Amino acid sequence: MIKIHWFAVSNPEQKRYPEWRRSFGITDEGAVFVPAAMAGDSSEHQVMLCAADDGQITAVHLDHHFVPSGWLKREFTKHRELIEIIEARAQLVIAATFQQAGPTD
Repeated sequence: MIKIHWFAVSNPEQKRYPEWRRSFGITDEGAVFVPAAMAGDSSEHQVMLCAADDGQITAVHLDHHFVPSGWLKREFTKHRELIEIIEARAQLVIAATFQQAGPTD
């Protein structure tokens, strides 16, 4: 079973987005998972089924479906720029985690 570490960004000022909409996951291998609802016009359930049909690993977090960010960018390009922002933030989290862990001698 794949292990996913979940993170949520804080709400922007004057906005009240639910936590699941502000969340992303990172696997131990560095894969990033984003809400399937980011696809836009399709329901998150439909997006999850498409991902599974394409052989992608999917996840459920806070009762919502999450899919790999790279796959979502390729298949549903509506929020490509936002997905890339999330991926950049995920890379910062990975770098900070690696830095805290220190050398593994």
